[in-house]
Amino acid sequence: MAQAETVSQTVLLPNAIIVLDRFHIVQHLSRAMNRLRIQIMNRFDRKSHEYKSLKRYWKLIQEDSRKGNSKRFYQTTFQSHLTNNEILEKILAYSQELRQHYNLYQLLLFYFQEKQADHFFELIEDTISCVNPIFQTVFKTFLKDMDKIMNALELPYSNAKLEATNNLIKVIKRNTFGFRNFDNFKTRILIALNIKKERTKLVLSML
Repeated sequence: MAQAETVSQTVLLPNAIIVLDRFHIVQHLSRAMNRLRIQIMNRFDRKSHEYKSLKRYWKLIQEDSRKGNSKRFYQTTFQSHLTNNEILEKILAYSQELRQHYNLYQLLLFYFQEKQADHFFELIEDTISCVNPIFQTVFKTFLKDMDKIMNALELPYSNAKLEATNNLIKVIKRNTFGFRNFDNFKTRILIALNIKKERTKLVLSML
């Protein structure tokens, strides 16, 4: 099947350039970081302070460190007023492996968002032999599709709007528990997307 698709692409679109979606590239990294956090969390006793902290503050490990909130709030887990960065520092102190992979994750995010493709792949190649197998799997995928990821960083194309529209349609469908009438369903989508008039222009297909 994959071979047939490749042949069709070569014949019908000889000058096509494959561009991977940037959102899904970051998502791969984010999921790897989350899976590693869970792996390390499960090494602690479920009633321990470390386990509860790693479970509760998972979002701090996932988010971009440059977007951290500097305000201080009372945290019941630590029974003191702390900023997000202070909480993060306490959590990373539980495991050297977690700290190393967190720093690697943040550096990869920085290179990717700044579109520094050379630094991004150099870092992957330099660390692939010594990282956790969870990250190794992701790194191997990235290296296999290096040319497509390079295109994603160099070209402005993205399917972000398409993904957002698709997600909106799924939310509408879930909230209404299904529509009996398809026209009503379609109308609700057009209203949500602020489309006043349905497009009726026909598009001819080559297939």
